[in-house]
Amino acid sequence: MAITIYGKDGAVKAVLSPGDSSTQAKEIQGDNVLTLSFTLPEYVALDVDDMAEFLGETYWLAERYRPRQKSTLEWAYDLKLYGIESRIKNLLVLNDTDGAQEPVFTLTAPAREHAALVVRCINAGMGGGADWKVGEVSGTENIVIDYEGKYCDEALREIAEKTGTEYWFDGQTVNICRCERGEPLTLGYDNGLVSIDPGTARNVKFYTRLYPVGSRRNIDPSRYGYSRLQLPGGQKYVEVNAEKYGRVDHYETAAFADIYPRRTGTVSSVRSETRKGDDGKDFTIYYFKDSDLPFNPNDYEIAGLVKRVSFQEGSELAGLGNDDNGTYYFETNYNSSTGEFEIITIFPDDDTQLPNDTLVPKAGDRYILWNIRMPDEYYALAEQEFKDAVDAFNSEHAIDIAVFKAPTDHVWVEQTGADLYIGRRVRLESAEYFPESGYRDSRIIKVTRKVNLPSQMDIEIGDALSRTAMEKVADSISSVRNYAKGLASMSALPDIIKTGDLTKLTDSNLLSALRTVAEIAERALSRKADDTAKGLITFLKGLVSEGLLKAKGGLEVGTFVNSMLAGMGAGVDDRGNAQVESIEVRTYMKVMELIFNRLSAVESDFVFTESGTVEKVEQTAPDTYVLTMRKRWDFDFHAFREHDVIYGSVNTLLADGSHFTSWFRPVSVNASANTLTVVTYPDTEVPAGKNFAPVKGMVINRRGNAVDKDRQSCWYISSREGCIMYLEGVTKPILEEPNYYLSLGRPKNLSLFNGLPINYDHPYLFARGAIIQDLLRVDYKGNPVYEIVDVGRWDPAASYIKGKDPDSGRYIQHQAWHAGCCWRCVAPAATVGLEPRYNNLEWACIVGDSSFTLAVTSSNGRFFRFGQECTQLGFVLRHGEMDISVDASQVEWTRESGLPGEDLLWNIEHSSNFMTVDITPADMPSNWHEARQVVFRVKVSILDGAAPQPKTFETTFSLKK
Repeated sequence: MAITIYGKDGAVKAVLSPGDSSTQAKEIQGDNVLTLSFTLPEYVALDVDDMAEFLGETYWLAERYRPRQKSTLEWAYDLKLYGIESRIKNLLVLNDTDGAQEPVFTLTAPAREHAALVVRCINAGMGGGADWKVGEVSGTENIVIDYEGKYCDEALREIAEKTGTEYWFDGQTVNICRCERGEPLTLGYDNGLVSIDPGTARNVKFYTRLYPVGSRRNIDPSRYGYSRLQLPGGQKYVEVNAEKYGRVDHYETAAFADIYPRRTGTVSSVRSETRKGDDGKDFTIYYFKDSDLPFNPNDYEIAGLVKRVSFQEGSELAGLGNDDNGTYYFETNYNSSTGEFEIITIFPDDDTQLPNDTLVPKAGDRYILWNIRMPDEYYALAEQEFKDAVDAFNSEHAIDIAVFKAPTDHVWVEQTGADLYIGRRVRLESAEYFPESGYRDSRIIKVTRKVNLPSQMDIEIGDALSRTAMEKVADSISSVRNYAKGLASMSALPDIIKTGDLTKLTDSNLLSALRTVAEIAERALSRKADDTAKGLITFLKGLVSEGLLKAKGGLEVGTFVNSMLAGMGAGVDDRGNAQVESIEVRTYMKVMELIFNRLSAVESDFVFTESGTVEKVEQTAPDTYVLTMRKRWDFDFHAFREHDVIYGSVNTLLADGSHFTSWFRPVSVNASANTLTVVTYPDTEVPAGKNFAPVKGMVINRRGNAVDKDRQSCWYISSREGCIMYLEGVTKPILEEPNYYLSLGRPKNLSLFNGLPINYDHPYLFARGAIIQDLLRVDYKGNPVYEIVDVGRWDPAASYIKGKDPDSGRYIQHQAWHAGCCWRCVAPAATVGLEPRYNNLEWACIVGDSSFTLAVTSSNGRFFRFGQECTQLGFVLRHGEMDISVDASQVEWTRESGLPGEDLLWNIEHSSNFMTVDITPADMPSNWHEARQVVFRVKVSILDGAAPQPKTFETTFSLKK
């Protein structure tokens, strides 16, 4: 797989082939990293924001990269490119109101507005026409986030935590919801997975025992027996997954603060009175009644508390009044005689009272009365509501932290076309890990795939997301308060993709009306207007046309094989030529020319075997017939024999107007009577799948023989098939590929031709063998194809060419053997006497050892006595068996003794040595007596005539005592 790296300007910087260690790693609420390892023959500078694409996603380089130089012609790269999930770590969330671009601010708004702010900052930070959009967002309540130098990834994580969910990217859409999508895919050991490794998510806060703490509101301990609302039966805690992970406690108060014994009443009437205050100014007092209130609130007062009412959503007073931990209320008095509530007026802004002329209660407003004890029947209802909320809380937060890691079977993935991505629903089957049900429904939370083999992945399956130590933050369970009011639904629709937008379509965004129409017009066929389909359409239940049906390119019915001998199905080409198995005409058929027995030994298809015309047919048994053959002259006798495979066809107007084709085999032959007894083949053994009995007037001929090899061949010439064909080994009606021995003309569709660049409309010669004296070959452009001529050992006095031989007129290319290698002339005329070598561009090494070897020689061996270290070192550089030492363009001798200072001085003194270096006791290092060994290294460079840079080789030689 080739990957292209582009610069910021879109220009191609490098096209690379990644190594097998290259991977893509992507996880929910984590990084998306493309790791590439590769080598290039030259230095390529890679800068920040250079990018590459893999599987439809874009990855950017986060910092300038410098490769590692391995040689003059090899630079090693180990890159990490990051997806949008990692790129947004560098982008601050800025308050863009009125272009302020402030990094320090606080926003109180629903989760969707927070997400929209972050997406605007991503688009602004990415530049270049970035078109990210908000997708699915969970949660309706306002949340408060302090954006003080907060980065986009931190902001998305906090939004997700405060709504009790996750954030993730899909195409160019940002979602704040649980990442779980797609149809469930069943996986298991030996079913897509090669192994399963169970584990747990890292750094995840969870619990197995929940202690829910009920509300104190409307609770009179002296009557209820407790200061807080209890679960039914006084249950103190609820356990979940305790059998898997032991006891892990958690208590929760805030989530259940709005559950208490209460009644939601409805205002039936409202009145007001004007009075003077202590300051002499007029103010208005509002009263309301609830005609359905079934009890007297004054009978249920709690000592020391004032009755309060909280107006609910839909009322103009909803969310107004005094504040008690997020609950807004008005204090009230109740008149038992009139059945009216008096709303105690408040003045939050000194001069403006509440309620007032604008913000007033109305008939139909809903309210909740609290700071009283309720009638006894309300406590059981509240306890059950408390229990339901606890169950809902556990289903959302008591997550199973088990994570199963598994490598995929890439063959299974490729064969099934399985699409594995983060969030994909999976059913993990294992009778051992899940003995209760045999499976577990979960999702994929991380995918690490091979770049060179994307179907080979390591996936992680689980419900909980792992966190690194840097990412671990306080769990958000205690901030959830949705259960008292029901689970929150979507706060708003996802962003709309409009006409002209480049945002990718996902399951988490929507299309505008015009964009929807455009997408339908592009992807679907119109039912109301003329339209064109670019691909093949298959109708599973058929096709009915009430108008004219046109097939401009032709028409095929069934499995069409274009052959009069072995054909199947029916076909009509673009010129109207039809070939069918049979045809029935109920009234009449009008033709310009009608030819009977078109398939015969003397008509359109010429068959060179025994043939004859049936004079009489007599059926003697089921599928058994006696055929009397027509005599063409007085002493004419048929030449058929027992077990011949015989084919006959007649096209005549019989009673039912049928077209007959018949395959049969003689079981006995009476030559003197000119008859033969035949048995017809069953339907399953004939090409068309339907066999018929022989009839009078049918012309028959032999195709082969079931047992006699000498009668299993057949020649025929077919103008319809456009070929001359020779068949061999024919033992039955249905031909097999080995039966085709020779074909001249349009080739058959044989499997042995698969992969060959054959044009089936052009004539070819196919034969099992050929003896040819002269064969001139040209390529598709008409250029000659050279014939390789091996001349044996290279002769310095001989001439060698690649071109037209003046003696034979053939196009040849000489090939010679020299120095243990086979060399092929690649020049029009090689220089006489110039031997084939690695740096001779007139020759190319085809066979043999073409590697380079370098060895050090010593005139006196490698072992010496102390003080007698006298020898001459040289080197031998070989290309295969050829000594090419004299071709050295640069030689460097160095010493390695473990004493860098002394070695450097020695290297400088001997820098002018070339082919040899003389070694004396003075060349030994000071530690020679103790070390007993010193290494001399030689580095040799040559120019091979092809590459602009020299080839360099090096080796070492050790002296020992």
